[in-house]
Amino acid sequence: MKSAKRSLAVVAVMMSAIIVGLPRSSAMENNAPIAYFSEGAPDDLVEAMNNLPPDARDVVVAKVRLQQPIAWMGGRHCEGCTNDIFFARLKITEALRGQAEVGQVLNVFLGKRSEHREHIAVPGSPRQWCREYTVVIYTTDDGIRRLASFQISKTLYDEVSAEALAYQGERPKRGFCD
Repeated sequence: MKSAKRSLAVVAVMMSAIIVGLPRSSAMENNAPIAYFSEGAPDDLVEAMNNLPPDARDVVVAKVRLQQPIAWMGGRHCEGCTNDIFFARLKITEALRGQAEVGQVLNVFLGKRSEHREHIAVPGSPRQWCREYTVVIYTTDDGIRRLASFQISKTLYDEVSAEALAYQGERPKRGFCD
């Protein structure tokens, strides 16, 4: 028993030395909360437009509604994981910029594991799923449609997350957008 406690103490000391000794990583630099869905005006998405990857093409700014809850792309044990974290099916309600048709349903991905973000706000309750959002959609060289991210305040992140967590705690037997 003593040797097990001693081993745990040694491991804890080694881990703290490793963590303290690591250089600042992108994970530490990318700790500002981000979102992909804006309830504000399209002008609020200027940052998202400015931060598109170099290979972004077919950029569309549109108002959309979710067609189903956002899906986490990880499986129970991250089986089949890709660099994308979430999947969403969106219906275009208004095309603001770019080529998109009203009524068109698009499959998009959002969030990248390689960005090592800790705070990503996504609609996570029936009330949030049923809202209309403004988004920036783009396609990259791999042919996949993705949503562009933008920074949000910690307060807004906390509000979105709190509502989603409250819903997860209740888990009522309601359908989508009931």
